[in-house]
Amino acid sequence: MTDRPPHRRAQASFYAAALLWLPAGVLVSAAIRFGTASVAPDEGAAALMALPSLIVAAVCGLPLALACRRLGRLGHARTAWIVGIVLGVATVAASLPAGLLGPPGIAIVAVVLSLPVWIAAFWLGRRARTNADAGSPPLDGQDRRP
Repeated sequence: MTDRPPHRRAQASFYAAALLWLPAGVLVSAAIRFGTASVAPDEGAAALMALPSLIVAAVCGLPLALACRRLGRLGHARTAWIVGIVLGVATVAASLPAGLLGPPGIAIVAVVLSLPVWIAAFWLGRRARTNADAGSPPLDGQDRRP
C-alpha cells in the first residue's frame, strides 16, 4: 500500500471510515446497552443473524460522511467535524429504533439526518461559485483563475 500516492491512501481511508462509522456506532451502543459479559450461545447466533443489517448500516453511513467531506472541502473543516460528530451520534441513536422497521428504516433515518449538512454544503457551494463569478476568491482555496 506504500506504492500508492498519498491522496489515494487518504481517499481509501476516508471511504473505509465512511463505511464503518455507523456499524461501529451501532455495535458500541448495543454493547453499552446490553453488555458483553454474558453472551449465551443463542445470543451469539442472533448476533450473526444481525450482520446483514450491519452491512446495510455501512452503506447508510455514506450520506453523512460525504456531506461532511463536501462541507470540509468548501473551507469549513471544523464545522464539518462538529456537525458530523453530533449528527453521527444522533444517527446511531435513531438507527436503533429505526432498525425495528428493517433496512429501509435505517436508510431513511440516515438520509433524513444528513439532509441539513447537504443543504448547507449546497448553499455554501453556490455562494462560493457566485463569489468566484463576482471576482472574489472562492472559499475552498486559492484563486486559480488566469
